[in-house]
Amino acid sequence: MVNFNNLEAYYRYVAPKANNLSGANTIGATLTVALFNPLYLKFGASWGSGGGGSVTGATKGNYDFASIQAGAGFHTSLINEKLTFVAEAGLVYASLKAQDTSVSFSDGSIYVRPALRFTPLTWLEVQAGVTVSSADKYDSKMIDLSTYFRVLPMFDIGIGGDFGNTTKAFRTSLRLRW
Repeated sequence: MVNFNNLEAYYRYVAPKANNLSGANTIGATLTVALFNPLYLKFGASWGSGGGGSVTGATKGNYDFASIQAGAGFHTSLINEKLTFVAEAGLVYASLKAQDTSVSFSDGSIYVRPALRFTPLTWLEVQAGVTVSSADKYDSKMIDLSTYFRVLPMFDIGIGGDFGNTTKAFRTSLRLRW
């Protein structure tokens, strides 16, 4: 059964599609808290930095990227309790500070994320979602795919990927459920 009370910590490698930035190693955490069935709240924060390097003789700048988010969501079972539809909306703020490049930004936006969460087995959960936001400077459209493996009664290990219009990212996570 899908759980909406959890704390998730993750490592994420973000590869910007812009050639003037190299990939970034990021860390973050998300807290999801069920209010009452079928509503929940979600809060998250992440930070990362990318190193220099060069592309065809041009130096890539070092940069730091940070984001915070707060949202609320709704969930309902489809067909049976193994397949759940989730709709989430909220606010996200992201900031990129780069050295020696003009791509720095600070941007707040509203996001909406419909998704499906599927638990075909008691130890396996698969998620797929689409996030659309009003962001001007970073991913305004993103498809995310995640898989979680239950290793202990309240503990999962996850892997996943995010594919947006300005970045692609791959992540691994640890999730504590209660």
